Amino acid sequence: MTQPRQEDVARRAGVSRPLVSLVLRNAPNVSDESRRRVLEAAKELGYRPNAFARRLASKRTSTIGVLITDMTNPYFGAVYTSIATAAERAGYDLLVAPGMRSPAKETHLINTLLEHRVAGLVLTTPLMPTGELRQVCAGWPTVVVGREVSIAGIDVVTTDEQHAALMIISRLVELGHRDVVHITGGANRPARDRATAYRRAMAEFGLEPREVQASFSETGGQLAGRRVVEMRPLPTAVIAANDLIAVGAMGVFRSAGLNVPGDVSVVGYDDSHVAQLALVQLTSVRQATDRFGEAAVSMLAERIEQARAGNQIQRLQASLIERSTTGPAPS
Repeated sequence: MTQPRQEDVARRAGVSRPLVSLVLRNAPNVSDESRRRVLEAAKELGYRPNAFARRLASKRTSTIGVLITDMTNPYFGAVYTSIATAAERAGYDLLVAPGMRSPAKETHLINTLLEHRVAGLVLTTPLMPTGELRQVCAGWPTVVVGREVSIAGIDVVTTDEQHAALMIISRLVELGHRDVVHITGGANRPARDRATAYRRAMAEFGLEPREVQASFSETGGQLAGRRVVEMRPLPTAVIAANDLIAVGAMGVFRSAGLNVPGDVSVVGYDDSHVAQLALVQLTSVRQATDRFGEAAVSMLAERIEQARAGNQIQRLQASLIERSTTGPAPS
């Protein structure tokens, strides 16, 4: 069934199409009688204004394109909620694209968002190379969340990774741990930044770093957990690059007869709902995800509405939420 158009409303109301457009935009200088006739005709025909066409005509859009890197990771759900809340307060709609942890798909999805003429972009921890990110977002208001990049014209909201790493190592040292292994999140930039922060924090406390490569997934944690179990000496504490890795590794530790935290303490990252489950109770780093959206939308609005130049980087401090997976180092 063909959707009614403004021309159909104009014929039903007995007015011109431009007058229909004025009424639907709630423009002034339209008589009450004309407004009533147009609105009644639109209701009778079931006409709905095409918001996209209206924005094209006005050469202005109030829609922000959002790239969500991994829809299966609870962390991104929290980040999206923060962005959606801030966008609604600022009067912006969202058009969301799921990245599925594929750098190649990210480029296609960002181009698709731009084809829909979004006013700006919020990219949550994109995995694509920096050069490609620079190219695909060139000349478009963009904020990257959760990954630090240095690209002219692109703002960043992220966690202060060095502060987070020092906070974790400091607490583990207080508990008597000296042999602390880091299970990484892979070769992507956010994982590399987290691993670099771990190494610097270990060095600051005069400790020798040991790393096991993994990916940001429970399966990655299981594979890495098996390697940790085989390490000699066995570490007394493990820091996982995210909660999913930590949960995967803990399952392997327990299957191998290791007590958590009696034999090995485990720290996750993101403080997702998984960490808070009664059967998990994972000590985890809580990023300021509730503030990510506000910071990102605020910076993006400045670029969109005020054409602000330069670029800003906001590093927000995290906190350590201690639960039952960490304890004193074994004798």
